[in-house]
Amino acid sequence: MTHRTAAVNRLIVLIVGLLLLGFGAYAVAWDLRVPIVREWVSRYDRARVTALPDQDWWGWALAATVVVGLVFGIVLLALDLTRRRTSAVAVPDHESGTYVTVDLGSLANGVASELAEYPGVRQTRARAVVERGLPTLSIVVTADPTLDIHDFTRKSEDVASWVASTLGGEQVATQVLLHLDRADHPVHAEN
Repeated sequence: MTHRTAAVNRLIVLIVGLLLLGFGAYAVAWDLRVPIVREWVSRYDRARVTALPDQDWWGWALAATVVVGLVFGIVLLALDLTRRRTSAVAVPDHESGTYVTVDLGSLANGVASELAEYPGVRQTRARAVVERGLPTLSIVVTADPTLDIHDFTRKSEDVASWVASTLGGEQVATQVLLHLDRADHPVHAEN
């Protein structure tokens, strides 16, 4: 789910929640015999309100409400469930003058394999996603807590630079997230 879709979902939940809260507060106030709410209810034309379901347009209004609700719900659900997969990137080959198609998922797996060979790395996971509108190679590295972070960061930056030069200026980000495992034996300070 993208940030924009999440924001739309939150806005819809906020609006629906406020409407339900308002209707609930109105009903509770009526039940508690709050004078102003009782006065508002007394102003309703009861004959007109009870005759609404007998109108010719009532059935059509209910059917339209159901259809609009279903379409809205299906569209929102489809937007929520869309995966943020990247499409292949066409990289120009300057020698032949043609384009080579690069699958970013495979490239992410290659980067993860490269980083997995670094001493102290225990596990890598890779995926290619669209993050804020930008195709991104996302690699999660789990490593030993004694890993040389400075040297690993340099290695990660070298790999990211290689990816950028390989893709020939295409806008693709490389993201390396480092998770350090807990130390097997905690260090105790001696007095």
